[in-house]
Amino acid sequence: MKSNLIKIIVSLVAVLFCFGCSAKNQMYYWGDYSDSLYHAKKNPCVESLAEHKEVLENIVEESKNRNQRIPPGVCAELGYLYAANNNTKKALELFQMEKQAYPESTILIDRLIMQTEKRASDDESSSETSVEKSIRQEKSIGEGTND
Repeated sequence: MKSNLIKIIVSLVAVLFCFGCSAKNQMYYWGDYSDSLYHAKKNPCVESLAEHKEVLENIVEESKNRNQRIPPGVCAELGYLYAANNNTKKALELFQMEKQAYPESTILIDRLIMQTEKRASDDESSSETSVEKSIRQEKSIGEGTND
């Protein structure tokens, strides 16, 4: 009698464990983030950054449509791309979204906000965009490692 009860309990636990592991409820929608980031880092150019930016925007929109949280760092990364394109208003809006969704990132986001505001005032006198500067720096770093 006792061994039958133990078998039933073990079977129930195993069934509940299987159902719990098969849940399709994901916490975040990542979309094509990994491939897009890899391509943008592997081939840093204006086009690959624009494609990555589009993927990030899609992740934000799709997360909202699915009633899921936006993955950590996505709004900050997208805000950084907007800041690099001198769209300070949109960048600051995205930084605030990141800060609100993930309060533990407050120190980092506050620094990004300060740098974005400072860069916006400095870039008014410069002709080269931040994206072009970043691409030039990425390529120079990549050229230095091909020994």
